Amino acid sequence: MWTSSVLDRLYSKDLVTPPALRWKTVSIEEYLRVYRESISDIYSFWEREARELMWTKPWSTVATGDPPRTKWFVGGALSPYYNIIGKHRDSWVWFKIAVIWEGEEGDAKVVTYRELDGLASRIAGALRAHGVKPGDWIVLYTPPVVESLAVMLASMKIGAPFEPVFTGFGYWELAKRINRRSAKVVFTVDAYYRRGRVVNTLETVRKAAEYSGFKGEIVVIERVGPTSLKNNEILFSDFTRESTVLVEDYIAESSHPLFGLHSGYLDDYKPITHPTGGFLVQVYATSKWIGLRPRDTYFCTVWPGWITGISYVVFGPLMVGSTVVLYDGSIDYPSWDRWWSIIEDYAITLFLTTSGALRVLSRRGDNYVLSHNLNTLRAILVTAEPLEADVWWWTYRVVGTGRSPLISSIPSELSGRVPVVNMYIQSEIGTFITGNLVNYTFPPLLPGSVGPPIPGFYVDVVDSSGNSITETIGELILRKPWPSMPIEYPENYAEKWCSGFYRTGDYAYSTREGYLYVLGRLDGVIKSSGYRLSPGSVEKALREVFGLEVIVFKCRDPLRFESIITICTENSKCSEVKQTVRVLLGPVVEPSIVTTAPLELILKLRNRRNIVLEECNLDVINRLLNTV
Repeated sequence: MWTSSVLDRLYSKDLVTPPALRWKTVSIEEYLRVYRESISDIYSFWEREARELMWTKPWSTVATGDPPRTKWFVGGALSPYYNIIGKHRDSWVWFKIAVIWEGEEGDAKVVTYRELDGLASRIAGALRAHGVKPGDWIVLYTPPVVESLAVMLASMKIGAPFEPVFTGFGYWELAKRINRRSAKVVFTVDAYYRRGRVVNTLETVRKAAEYSGFKGEIVVIERVGPTSLKNNEILFSDFTRESTVLVEDYIAESSHPLFGLHSGYLDDYKPITHPTGGFLVQVYATSKWIGLRPRDTYFCTVWPGWITGISYVVFGPLMVGSTVVLYDGSIDYPSWDRWWSIIEDYAITLFLTTSGALRVLSRRGDNYVLSHNLNTLRAILVTAEPLEADVWWWTYRVVGTGRSPLISSIPSELSGRVPVVNMYIQSEIGTFITGNLVNYTFPPLLPGSVGPPIPGFYVDVVDSSGNSITETIGELILRKPWPSMPIEYPENYAEKWCSGFYRTGDYAYSTREGYLYVLGRLDGVIKSSGYRLSPGSVEKALREVFGLEVIVFKCRDPLRFESIITICTENSKCSEVKQTVRVLLGPVVEPSIVTTAPLELILKLRNRRNIVLEECNLDVINRLLNTV
């Protein structure tokens, strides 16, 4: 089975105690005691964490309703904006740097918490002046820029939920999100730079607006240069200039919608919405536990549009009071040391990135890393798809050793110094739920593993009958609800609760000590370079635009983890599939291989969507077709 080959690349028996955490590391027995106490009464556990926030109205009940309709902190109300930004006003954090932005071209911008509050407040006033009310949705289609971060904060300030859409998606996917959210305003940039080229974001938004019939306003953040605007478009500078009203912080009921995104399912991307109270409790707690502190300078390479970026760029670090570094550029421009240069230049202390990025960087050799002084790093956090043990060791030794010895670390031997912590997250859950916690429970690290479950999340691996199993491949589940339970979700999500627990849809393996290995999806959903992609979306787009019947599969990819294969009917338009997918759905969804097969074979293959081909080549595809 393909999961066994994945486990072989991940599996390790080497427990590692990094020198930097020698005095904070607990035994696995100590960890298990804390964890078991937390899940024995998860409601009391999360109620204690909820008291860390400022509530304007206390909750009457911690949780009501059976999953998936469980609601948390019922009757409670709070200001999300105050709990993220406003609470820092009377502290030393107010005058420290909140955001450092660096563009691909090398220009930079610095904003303090006080200045970020001023910008978000002006945007909030402008949104109100343009008729945006609590409950109205805001959609953003931007790269990582300070203004878009401020827009999300402003949305929370007035009670308007928001959805940031990854700019790697094309106009067809953006249009669906604008429509489904009934967006009142769409924010974008005129364009941005990638690898020295200009990417015309505004043109994509215009196509999406036309396709979706969007009649609201498009606010254009000036990023590249002057641009001519159409009737329903307004420059960001003019938009904020119209802000003359002082806006009070919106006090939201705990179940008020805070933000949303579209999560990849087999047949399409579908909307998930997280609640205000439960999400803020969960993200604040986990942000502190993973290691964020007010004096940290923190660099996360995942941009909002994906759950990691929303939770651990927009919310967590700002709630804690850390300094966030935003990089608006490519990993390899002008060379493959760009990220290491950023870490050195800004004295980054906490670095969060993806398994896919580290896999690519490890193959570029050590010199790009070793030419930079990374002594300031105290932890490297990793997420997205599985992280092979050999890539973990490369990251630990080459990126994590630094130049200064610490206890038993030896820089000349690249022996490793700081922890490399792999963690598991999912859009529907909202935050990390596994991983060694630098500021809480930190047992020894197990390379290739996503660590043990985080306290407060009842995580398990089960067989097909729902029985707990260890040292056998099964399915990753959560047996009990969590505070950020979605308040809006598709039927697919509800169905995942039909057995009385939540099925994540991922294969997993658990050691006897509780360390988890996540091995990939058990359905046809695709994990590529950390992105959770819907095969059904590709099929729908090609059917709607081209009238083309296709079937989408996934194959193992040594760099991306999985790649997309598209099999279409004999048709002259098959040669245009790759380019069409790039335009409609975005370059992130471009197939690696496009080939053809008779319609009857394609229809038969629809019942075998969970197939994973071990290699991406035509010989393997043809062998599959011959078995149908």
